[in-house]
This record gives sequence, C-alpha cells and structure tokens, in this order.
Amino acid sequence: MCNRYVQSGKEVRPGQRTRVLLRSAAGKFDVPFENVIFGGPARSESRNYWLRREQAESVIIPDISRFGEKDKSTGQQNWEDVPAGTALDGLLLPTPPGKDYRLLKILTQPATPEQVCRLGNDRAPVIADHA
Repeated sequence: MCNRYVQSGKEVRPGQRTRVLLRSAAGKFDVPFENVIFGGPARSESRNYWLRREQAESVIIPDISRFGEKDKSTGQQNWEDVPAGTALDGLLLPTPPGKDYRLLKILTQPATPEQVCRLGNDRAPVIADHA
C-alpha cells in the first residue's frame, strides 16, 4: 500500500513532510508545494470519492527513486527501485481546520503478479505518466 518512499534521496514515511507538484493554470504539474504531510495510501479505484467528496486535488510526487511496501505475511519491509526522477500520482487534501499543512494520499493500484511476489503486498503506487 506504499508505506514509504525515497524522494530526492530522503526516506519519507507517513506523518513526515514531503513535497508535491500542483497543476499550473497551463495544466502542467510544475508548481512546487512543500507544506505537505504524507498521510498514507488511497486506492485509485476511489479517486472520484477523494476528488468530489473530500475535495482533494490531483498532484504528483516528484523525484522518487524507490518505494516501500510491507510484506503482508512476514511484516518485512520490502523496496522497489524505480528509475531516478520517477513521479507518483497523489491526492492533496484541503488544509484541515486550525492546521498549516495539507495531507497527501498516494494513489495505489493492484500490484502486478511480479510485484506481489517481490513485495508481498497486493497494492503498489501508481507511477505518474504525466510528469
């Protein structure tokens, strides 16, 4: 379910600060935003719920070199390397009342059979194709 990732050489876990790119007026993901806390995964199948009901906005998480998954049967932390500069798809929630940050949910999808074997988890993050 993507319980951590490495962004610009730094491991990011839930509850830690991270950085995302927002969509600009031109429609490209090129506006940096850093006041973000990694809040865990969200199923890509529920994307419309997050966008409509929770008023989230689509973002990408840039400069990813690997992501981590916990093996469901052993509890072991496993990692999958991705090409340097990869971006993940995410959803940025509105600022909670009284807070000065926004929560990030990383979109996940069903893992491939190969990923299930390597990672021991049936979900994997969605790699952004619009970075």
